[in-house]
Amino acid sequence: MFHIGVDIGGTFTDCVLIGAGPGGTAYSTAKTLSTKGDPADGVMAGLTELAGEAGLALPELLSRTVRFGHGTTIGTNAVLERTGARVGVITTAGHGDALAIMRGHGRVAGRGVEDVFRVRGTSPPPPLIAGGAVLELHERVDSGGKIVVALDEGRATAAVSAFVAEHRLDSVAVAFLWSFANPEHELAVEKIVRMVAPDVFVSLSSRVSPRLGEFERTVAAVLNGYVGPACTRYLSSMGGRLTADGLRAPLLVMQSSGGVVPAAVASEVALGTLDSGPTAGLTGVAALAAANGDRNVVATDMGGTSFDIGLVVDGQPAVANESVIGQYTYRIPHLDIRATACGGGTIARRDPQTGALRVGPDSAGSEPGPACYARGGTQATVTDADVVLGLLRPDSFLGGRMPLDENASRAVVGELAGSLGLGLEETAAGIISVNNLRAATLIRQQTLERGLDPRDFVLYSYGGAGPVHAFGYAAEIGVREVLIPLGNGASTLSAYGIAAGDVTRFVEAETVLRAPFDDEALSREIAGAIGRARQSMVAAGVDEEPRIDAWALMRYQEQLMHSLEVLIDPADCGTARAGLADRLAGHFTREYARRYGAAAASAFQAAEIFALRVRARVPSAAGEVTSAPAARPGPAGRTVPVFWPGPNERLDTTVYDGGQLAGGAEIAGPALIELSHTTIAVPRGASLSAARGHFRLRLPAARTADVTKGAAR
Repeated sequence: MFHIGVDIGGTFTDCVLIGAGPGGTAYSTAKTLSTKGDPADGVMAGLTELAGEAGLALPELLSRTVRFGHGTTIGTNAVLERTGARVGVITTAGHGDALAIMRGHGRVAGRGVEDVFRVRGTSPPPPLIAGGAVLELHERVDSGGKIVVALDEGRATAAVSAFVAEHRLDSVAVAFLWSFANPEHELAVEKIVRMVAPDVFVSLSSRVSPRLGEFERTVAAVLNGYVGPACTRYLSSMGGRLTADGLRAPLLVMQSSGGVVPAAVASEVALGTLDSGPTAGLTGVAALAAANGDRNVVATDMGGTSFDIGLVVDGQPAVANESVIGQYTYRIPHLDIRATACGGGTIARRDPQTGALRVGPDSAGSEPGPACYARGGTQATVTDADVVLGLLRPDSFLGGRMPLDENASRAVVGELAGSLGLGLEETAAGIISVNNLRAATLIRQQTLERGLDPRDFVLYSYGGAGPVHAFGYAAEIGVREVLIPLGNGASTLSAYGIAAGDVTRFVEAETVLRAPFDDEALSREIAGAIGRARQSMVAAGVDEEPRIDAWALMRYQEQLMHSLEVLIDPADCGTARAGLADRLAGHFTREYARRYGAAAASAFQAAEIFALRVRARVPSAAGEVTSAPAARPGPAGRTVPVFWPGPNERLDTTVYDGGQLAGGAEIAGPALIELSHTTIAVPRGASLSAARGHFRLRLPAARTADVTKGAAR
């Protein structure tokens, strides 16, 4: 029986097959170019390759698959490319301008720090709703959930029918004031829309984001309505193709909260699919880190388009309260993934203003891709620089199945070198160094802003381009140990996370609990949230009893900027226990002092719990993958010249076939470990060892003892 995970990226579509082998749990991987016209074509090509490696026809492989997980970029692309549905908003009378007013930081939300002070160069985001498509209905619920003004359903039916017809809407987002306290009116409008316009997608703010914050909740409902129809069509089509080819297991879809849900649930809250690919990578890292005994991990995913990072702290993936996409801020629980444009396909150019070398943010993607792909690319990219330096050997790319055009790389990098007045290899090394610095800066921001020192973490590097560059950005932040998980599987780790991820549902509940807390009231609130989480699993068709994790979202009263998630002891998630309030307050104070200093904690008097978060999950049955795809002793590698960035010198470098390295092998740098889907670069002074299917890279002494240096370079 097999578990399959599929992740569609901007450049490649990754597929992973996990199944029972002679030596225990085994796996195989496939990587194909993403097909922008119809993403399903790339998926089917990857599945066909997996079937071939397993010695099976595709229908037989799918018929023996008990779990099929999928991560999709359909929703993300719809928002970024503005190709979503025609959506309108139905809201409380007097609140129709919530989206237009937005927040004061809306002009720069989600943009780089360099844009914050460019007032004339920023603007509000373009609207997501159809022009003028706002309907205000007379209704009102107060902050406690009491109905103050009842909804006149007869008048609402006529108004909604005319509204949908006038604006030719594909989707309707319903966002009433205080609906998270009582969703009765939103549910009534949902029934009305389904009656008068059954083909129109309906998105309720109380279902998508039941949190305080009128603007963020409205944004969540609108975004969900904007991407919902496209996601529903795609998942329906993908499910149909898989079923026709033999799949009998339900299609599961990766969520940004770090688990999978059935496709029907994912279609209803399509907003949860945004950024599901990077989330899957962190999910996979968390599972492997637990098996390896690594409690604190910086997870770094460098693919063809972007560089994504997340954290595992004390064994738990870090969760964020807010997300931003296209300058729109919304609130749903999701793993805290940060991204920057420094992947293998990132384009390098001469800055016309300063004359300096600039790398990103534009990417060549998969079409046309880097110049060395020979698909029409005409600009120098990070991958082209790798080829020029010798870090990537043209005949070994993708196991030799996709030879690279070295002459094309040398031509485009040479053209850039001429404009900069630099040498060819000097320019290529500069591209890699700038790219690594961008990656290191993002890691500093993610760790230091949490009061964490990156030197206390193990760095996991994955994605197709990650292992090639990990030595550079790890040294930049002072990290001495890098783990390349699953060997060749590092380039498809997000797909592994999808295949091995738990079935998960999150439930959040707003509270108004202020210190001194009452044990009984707090226990009652926790029990209610846990009950709703269990019910959500039943509604998703999950029969197994879920495991429950719960957090209290806490802050000092009226301090809105610095909130903390405090894990609730599992023993406190059942019957009420004395001292619960004191335990939570103590945990909060200690963590606040650790992060911001004891003086900061003593400056405030009382804490409050403003929300509860509960995760219900059913663990995947996929076993831990510890065996490498191949583990047999092989001959010593041959020596080739490589121009190494950093020291900027040409060194004789030994090339090894990574698929032939047995467990326990130890390799000294400079060396290149070539795998079919990636290459691991081992610089001079570093060493690489193989164990349990993973590669550990140990770097020499860091170039700087101060990890904050260079953050503003």
